[in-house]
Amino acid sequence: MKPSLIDLIKKTVLLEYNLPHDTLPIEKSCVTHIDYFDDCYKADNAEDLSRIIYESILYYAFDEFQLLDGDHQKMFLKAFNTKFKYNYSASDLAKLKLGIYGEALLYAILKVYYGNETLVSRGYFYDIQKKSEVTGYDCFHLIQSEDEIQLWFGETKFYQDVKSAINKVFDNIQKAISDDYLVNTNFTTIVQFKGNIADKDSKLYKILDKWDKCIIDNLEKELLDNNIKLIYPILITYDLVNGDYQQSVETAIKHINDNYADLEFKNITIDFSIFFILVPIESAKTCKETIIKWIDSKEPLTL
Repeated sequence: MKPSLIDLIKKTVLLEYNLPHDTLPIEKSCVTHIDYFDDCYKADNAEDLSRIIYESILYYAFDEFQLLDGDHQKMFLKAFNTKFKYNYSASDLAKLKLGIYGEALLYAILKVYYGNETLVSRGYFYDIQKKSEVTGYDCFHLIQSEDEIQLWFGETKFYQDVKSAINKVFDNIQKAISDDYLVNTNFTTIVQFKGNIADKDSKLYKILDKWDKCIIDNLEKELLDNNIKLIYPILITYDLVNGDYQQSVETAIKHINDNYADLEFKNITIDFSIFFILVPIESAKTCKETIIKWIDSKEPLTL
């Protein structure tokens, strides 16, 4: 990612506070792990936020090796035809419903603020012939240390109404946090795309290379034995509630805690953590409409 885009992200998407808050009466969500905060960001400049999302699509679609010495403008335009379900002749409503806006923003935030490196570019998980994604998480990132490998496989919703966004997340979250979805659907696909992993020196790449050359009877046990953990960040970008930032955060957390306090995750073997990233903005629809206008007019990348 170019320094100019990183600088714009740091100037535009600003951490307002973490939850639980020391002085404000706002708890964190009932599903957020004990070791994690819920993080609340402000993005008051709508034009700059749209620009961040638009330009981040390039880095979300291609890994660093693909971008090296490439014509970024041509690759960017190509991505909408070969990597995403973008139909230039579709209705405005259909374009507004696409997930690419939130996915690109989640990529940018994780990259800049959480030190994540891309595990496999999201663009690899698109079947051109079927014109559909072959797997379900919205991001595939990696943090590794001597003791642990963290797979950051997250989800994002970019809605006008925060309660609708939260309900949509929880419609699917137990499926997403399960061995079947993580191991049999997504991780098996990543093993197939092993050659496209950005960091060939990573500990995870070496583990996958070993697995690729032998029969693994129990992949869940292999993940446990190699101390591999799932981190599930959930980015929700939504309209401010009554134009008030604090009320917007309180509304989101209250809706989660009032409706999903009894939720359990019984179908996953490995250690996992969930946390929320909340970004209330003036108008989700206007932000998307600006990006759509740029995509349709093939607006040049400027950063």
